Amino acid sequence: MIRSYITIRYRLRGYNDMYLFLNQLAGTNRYLWNNCLADLQKQYQETKKTKHAFFDLCKWYTSHKQEVDWLKDYPVSLTRTGLQNLIHAYKSFLQGKRDYPNFKAKHQAKKSFAVALTKSHFSKEGHFQLKRGLYAKLLGTKQLTRYANPIPKSGRIFEGRKEKWYLTVQYEVDSITRQAHRAPIGIDRNVGQCYGSNGIKYKLRDLKSFQTRLKCLQKWRAKKVKGSHRYNKLSFTIAKYYAKIKHIRNNELRHIAKEIAWQSDLVYLEDLKTKNLTKNSSGTVDNPGKNVSQKSGLNRVILDSGWYKLEQFLKEQAVVYKVDPKYTIQKCSECGYTSKENRTSQSKFRCMPCELELNSDFNAALNILASGVGTIKTERREYNVPLTRASYSVKRQNNTSAF
Repeated sequence: MIRSYITIRYRLRGYNDMYLFLNQLAGTNRYLWNNCLADLQKQYQETKKTKHAFFDLCKWYTSHKQEVDWLKDYPVSLTRTGLQNLIHAYKSFLQGKRDYPNFKAKHQAKKSFAVALTKSHFSKEGHFQLKRGLYAKLLGTKQLTRYANPIPKSGRIFEGRKEKWYLTVQYEVDSITRQAHRAPIGIDRNVGQCYGSNGIKYKLRDLKSFQTRLKCLQKWRAKKVKGSHRYNKLSFTIAKYYAKIKHIRNNELRHIAKEIAWQSDLVYLEDLKTKNLTKNSSGTVDNPGKNVSQKSGLNRVILDSGWYKLEQFLKEQAVVYKVDPKYTIQKCSECGYTSKENRTSQSKFRCMPCELELNSDFNAALNILASGVGTIKTERREYNVPLTRASYSVKRQNNTSAF
C-alpha cells in the first residue's frame, strides 16, 4: 500500500496545571538548547572538534539529567527530541547554509518544542498525555477520521495568540495513485490577481481599507512612549489587524487553488524567484537607487499577493510543474513573435506581425501552458493523494468487475 503524509493541528485545552506544565516544558527545552550549545562550543574550543550526532547528544542528555535533579520531573519524549533541531541547525552551519546557532533568550524565544509521538500518547476519548496523570483535551479530532491507518510520526507543541496552545502532528496515512486525466492549465500570477489559460481571471480582494487603518495605528503608536501601556495596547491592536489580513488572504488563495484544481489536475506555473523580484533598490550612498519609493510599493503588493502560498495550496490538490518565465509576457501565443513592443500597456497585448489583440495576462498564461506541455512529458501524469472517504469510494468503483 502506498503511504503519504498529512499534517493536522489540534487545540490543547485543560485546567491551569496543564498550562503551567506547558510553560515549564517550553522553558526546559530552552534550557537544554542553551546548555547543549554551550557544551558544543566548549568542545570546539578545547579539541577543535565537536560530537554533534544525535547519539552523542543523547549521552549528554542522560549525564546532564543525572546532575540536574529537576529535569527528572519532565518526560524524555517532550524534552530530548528538541535537541534534533539543534543538530540540524549545527549541520546547516557547517555546510555554510546558515549562521551559527544562537542562544535562546527567555523574553525573545517562542514557546515551541518538538515532541516524540507514539500511539500511547493519544487516548480514545480525545486526550493527549503530557505525563502520568496529566492530560490535555484535543480539539479538532474529527479531522483524522477522514484518513485510513494513521500513524503519528512527529509533532510540535507551541503557543499561539492569546496564550492558546496547539499541537501539530504529522501522520503517515494510506494513499492511492490517481491519474491526471483532465487537460492541463497554465496560470500567470500577477499583482492582486492571477489569470488562467482557460480565460478565467481569479482576483484577490482589495484590502486597502485595512492597510489604511494600519498606517493610522502605526502613526499613533510612534507618538507613544515605547513600553508604556498605551504603546503595548496599540501594538496588540496592530497585531490583530495583521492576523486578520493574513487570514483573509490565505482563505482567498485557498479558494482560488480549489477552483483551479476543479478545472485541471495538472497546473503549470512560472518559476518565479520572489526574493530576487522584491530586492531593496535603495542602493548605497555612493550609488543611490532610482525610483526607490515606487519599487518599495511594488515589493509590498507583490508580497501581499501571496504567490508562494498559492503554489502551496495548489500542490495539496493537484500536480504543479514550474516552467521558465523568460519572455512569457513579450511572446505572442499565436505566432511566437517576441518583442517588448507587443505589450502596449499593463493589461493590453497586441502582436506586431499578426495583430493579435488580447489581455496580456491571458497571453502569458497561454505561453506558460505551451512551454510546460512542450518541455514536460505529460503522457503519464500520476500523483499520490491521501486515502479519504471520497477517494476510497472512487477506488471501490474502479475495482468492481463487470458481470
